[in-house]
Amino acid sequence: MKQSFKNDFNIMAMLLIPIGVSINIVGFQLHNVLRLPIFLDTIGTILIGVIAGPWVALIAGLVTNLINAIFNPTFLPYALTSMAVGVGVGFLSKSGMFKTIPKTIISGIIITLIATIVSAPITVLVFGGVTGGTGSIITATFLAAGQQLWTAVLSSSIIIEIADKVISVLIVYFIVKKMSDRYLSKMNYGHLYM
Repeated sequence: MKQSFKNDFNIMAMLLIPIGVSINIVGFQLHNVLRLPIFLDTIGTILIGVIAGPWVALIAGLVTNLINAIFNPTFLPYALTSMAVGVGVGFLSKSGMFKTIPKTIISGIIITLIATIVSAPITVLVFGGVTGGTGSIITATFLAAGQQLWTAVLSSSIIIEIADKVISVLIVYFIVKKMSDRYLSKMNYGHLYM
Protein backbone atom coordinates (compact mmCIF):
# COMPACT_ATOMS: atom_id res chain seq x y z
CA MET A 1 0.00 0.00 0.00
CA LYS A 2 2.84 2.40 0.83
CA GLN A 3 4.36 1.78 -2.60
CA SER A 4 0.98 2.34 -4.29
CA PHE A 5 0.52 5.62 -2.41
CA LYS A 6 3.98 6.83 -3.43
CA ASN A 7 3.54 5.73 -7.07
CA ASP A 8 0.24 7.59 -7.43
CA PHE A 9 1.87 10.95 -6.77
CA ASN A 10 3.85 11.66 -9.92
CA ILE A 11 4.17 15.25 -11.17
CA MET A 12 1.28 14.92 -13.64
CA ALA A 13 -1.05 13.62 -10.92
CA MET A 14 -0.11 16.44 -8.56
CA LEU A 15 -0.76 19.00 -11.31
CA LEU A 16 -4.19 17.47 -11.82
CA ILE A 17 -5.28 18.08 -8.20
CA PRO A 18 -5.96 21.84 -8.57
CA ILE A 19 -7.86 21.18 -11.80
CA GLY A 20 -10.02 18.53 -10.15
CA VAL A 21 -10.64 20.74 -7.12
CA SER A 22 -11.64 23.60 -9.44
CA ILE A 23 -14.11 21.36 -11.28
CA ASN A 24 -15.55 20.28 -7.92
CA ILE A 25 -15.93 23.86 -6.72
CA VAL A 26 -17.64 24.94 -9.94
CA GLY A 27 -20.06 22.01 -9.56
CA PHE A 28 -20.67 22.97 -5.92
CA GLN A 29 -21.34 26.58 -6.90
CA LEU A 30 -23.79 25.45 -9.63
CA HIS A 31 -25.56 23.38 -6.98
CA ASN A 32 -25.79 26.40 -4.66
CA VAL A 33 -26.76 29.02 -7.23
CA LEU A 34 -29.30 26.91 -9.12
CA ARG A 35 -30.51 25.03 -6.00
CA LEU A 36 -30.04 21.74 -7.82
CA PRO A 37 -31.15 18.55 -6.07
CA ILE A 38 -27.74 17.02 -6.86
CA PHE A 39 -24.36 18.23 -5.61
CA LEU A 40 -22.02 17.87 -8.64
CA ASP A 41 -19.10 18.46 -6.25
CA THR A 42 -17.25 15.20 -6.91
CA ILE A 43 -16.80 15.30 -10.69
CA GLY A 44 -13.17 16.43 -10.35
CA THR A 45 -12.45 13.88 -7.62
CA ILE A 46 -13.92 11.11 -9.76
CA LEU A 47 -11.91 12.26 -12.78
CA ILE A 48 -8.71 12.20 -10.76
CA GLY A 49 -9.55 8.80 -9.28
CA VAL A 50 -10.16 7.34 -12.74
CA ILE A 51 -6.91 8.45 -14.36
CA ALA A 52 -4.52 9.16 -11.46
CA GLY A 53 -5.48 6.73 -8.71
CA PRO A 54 -7.19 6.52 -5.33
CA TRP A 55 -4.71 8.43 -3.17
CA VAL A 56 -4.54 11.48 -5.43
CA ALA A 57 -8.35 11.51 -5.55
CA LEU A 58 -8.46 11.29 -1.75
CA ILE A 59 -6.37 14.47 -1.50
CA ALA A 60 -8.54 16.22 -4.12
CA GLY A 61 -11.70 15.31 -2.20
CA LEU A 62 -10.25 16.57 1.07
CA VAL A 63 -9.05 19.88 -0.41
CA THR A 64 -12.41 20.40 -2.14
CA ASN A 65 -14.35 20.04 1.09
CA LEU A 66 -11.95 22.25 3.01
CA ILE A 67 -12.51 25.01 0.45
CA ASN A 68 -16.28 24.42 0.23
CA ALA A 69 -16.49 24.60 4.03
CA ILE A 70 -15.40 28.23 3.78
CA PHE A 71 -18.69 28.97 1.98
CA ASN A 72 -20.82 26.42 3.82
CA PRO A 73 -19.37 24.95 7.05
CA THR A 74 -21.71 21.96 6.92
CA PHE A 75 -19.48 20.54 4.19
CA LEU A 76 -16.48 20.09 6.49
CA PRO A 77 -17.52 16.76 8.07
CA TYR A 78 -18.44 15.47 4.61
CA ALA A 79 -14.75 15.61 3.66
CA LEU A 80 -14.74 11.99 4.81
CA THR A 81 -17.35 11.20 2.16
CA SER A 82 -15.37 12.91 -0.61
CA MET A 83 -12.21 11.12 0.46
CA ALA A 84 -13.99 7.73 0.53
CA VAL A 85 -15.46 8.40 -2.92
CA GLY A 86 -12.00 9.25 -4.28
CA VAL A 87 -10.48 6.05 -2.92
CA GLY A 88 -13.42 3.97 -4.14
CA VAL A 89 -13.22 5.44 -7.64
CA GLY A 90 -9.47 4.83 -7.79
CA PHE A 91 -9.88 1.15 -6.97
CA LEU A 92 -12.81 0.77 -9.37
CA SER A 93 -10.71 2.40 -12.09
CA LYS A 94 -7.83 0.03 -11.39
CA SER A 95 -10.30 -2.78 -12.11
CA GLY A 96 -11.28 -1.16 -15.44
CA MET A 97 -14.78 -0.21 -14.29
CA PHE A 98 -14.89 3.00 -16.34
CA LYS A 99 -14.20 1.45 -19.77
CA THR A 100 -17.81 1.12 -20.92
CA ILE A 101 -21.04 2.96 -20.14
CA PRO A 102 -22.66 -0.05 -18.37
CA LYS A 103 -19.56 -0.54 -16.18
CA THR A 104 -19.48 3.18 -15.50
CA ILE A 105 -23.12 3.15 -14.36
CA ILE A 106 -22.38 0.16 -12.10
CA SER A 107 -19.44 2.15 -10.72
CA GLY A 108 -21.80 5.06 -10.07
CA ILE A 109 -24.06 2.75 -8.06
CA ILE A 110 -21.12 1.40 -6.06
CA ILE A 111 -19.91 4.94 -5.39
CA THR A 112 -23.46 5.83 -4.30
CA LEU A 113 -23.30 3.06 -1.71
CA ILE A 114 -19.90 4.26 -0.49
CA ALA A 115 -21.10 7.85 -0.23
CA THR A 116 -24.31 6.84 1.54
CA ILE A 117 -22.55 4.59 4.05
CA VAL A 118 -20.14 7.40 4.95
CA SER A 119 -22.44 10.43 4.78
CA ALA A 120 -25.62 9.13 6.44
CA PRO A 121 -24.00 8.69 9.88
CA ILE A 122 -22.49 12.18 9.57
CA THR A 123 -25.92 13.62 8.75
CA VAL A 124 -27.56 11.88 11.70
CA LEU A 125 -24.83 12.13 14.34
CA VAL A 126 -23.42 15.58 13.53
CA PHE A 127 -26.49 17.39 12.21
CA GLY A 128 -29.38 15.48 13.78
CA GLY A 129 -30.62 14.39 10.35
CA VAL A 130 -31.06 17.90 8.93
CA THR A 131 -28.40 19.87 7.05
CA GLY A 132 -30.65 22.46 5.43
CA GLY A 133 -30.03 21.16 1.93
CA THR A 134 -32.33 19.49 -0.57
CA GLY A 135 -31.84 16.16 1.18
CA SER A 136 -33.44 17.59 4.30
CA ILE A 137 -36.72 18.09 2.45
CA ILE A 138 -36.69 14.48 1.31
CA THR A 139 -35.74 13.32 4.83
CA ALA A 140 -38.63 15.37 6.28
CA THR A 141 -41.00 13.74 3.80
CA PHE A 142 -39.86 10.26 4.87
CA LEU A 143 -40.15 11.23 8.55
CA ALA A 144 -43.68 12.53 7.94
CA ALA A 145 -44.49 9.20 6.28
CA GLY A 146 -43.55 7.45 9.53
CA GLN A 147 -39.97 6.32 8.93
CA GLN A 148 -37.41 6.41 11.72
CA LEU A 149 -34.63 9.03 11.52
CA TRP A 150 -31.87 6.64 10.38
CA THR A 151 -34.08 5.05 7.73
CA ALA A 152 -35.29 8.44 6.49
CA VAL A 153 -31.73 9.80 6.22
CA LEU A 154 -30.46 6.65 4.48
CA SER A 155 -33.40 6.69 2.05
CA SER A 156 -32.99 10.36 1.15
CA SER A 157 -29.22 9.98 0.89
CA ILE A 158 -29.54 7.10 -1.57
CA ILE A 159 -32.04 9.04 -3.70
CA ILE A 160 -29.84 12.14 -3.95
CA GLU A 161 -26.52 10.29 -4.16
CA ILE A 162 -27.58 7.89 -6.92
CA ALA A 163 -28.64 10.74 -9.17
CA ASP A 164 -25.54 12.78 -8.33
CA LYS A 165 -23.00 9.98 -8.63
CA VAL A 166 -24.38 8.36 -11.79
CA ILE A 167 -24.52 11.73 -13.56
CA SER A 168 -21.01 12.57 -12.27
CA VAL A 169 -19.44 9.27 -13.41
CA LEU A 170 -21.06 9.58 -16.84
CA ILE A 171 -19.68 13.11 -17.22
CA VAL A 172 -16.23 11.78 -16.28
CA TYR A 173 -16.59 8.84 -18.67
CA PHE A 174 -17.16 11.21 -21.60
CA ILE A 175 -14.34 13.53 -20.48
CA VAL A 176 -11.88 10.63 -20.32
CA LYS A 177 -13.04 9.36 -23.73
CA LYS A 178 -12.14 12.78 -25.20
CA MET A 179 -8.67 12.86 -23.62
CA SER A 180 -5.75 12.21 -25.91
CA ASP A 181 -3.77 8.99 -25.60
CA ARG A 182 -0.67 11.13 -25.25
CA TYR A 183 -2.03 12.72 -22.07
CA LEU A 184 -3.52 9.50 -20.71
CA SER A 185 -0.20 7.71 -21.15
CA LYS A 186 1.32 10.07 -18.57
CA MET A 187 -1.27 9.22 -15.90
CA ASN A 188 -1.06 6.18 -13.61
CA TYR A 189 -4.31 4.58 -14.78
CA GLY A 190 -4.55 6.39 -18.11
CA HIS A 191 -3.30 3.39 -20.07
CA LEU A 192 -6.54 1.59 -19.14
CA TYR A 193 -8.56 4.11 -21.15
CA MET A 194 -6.38 4.60 -24.23
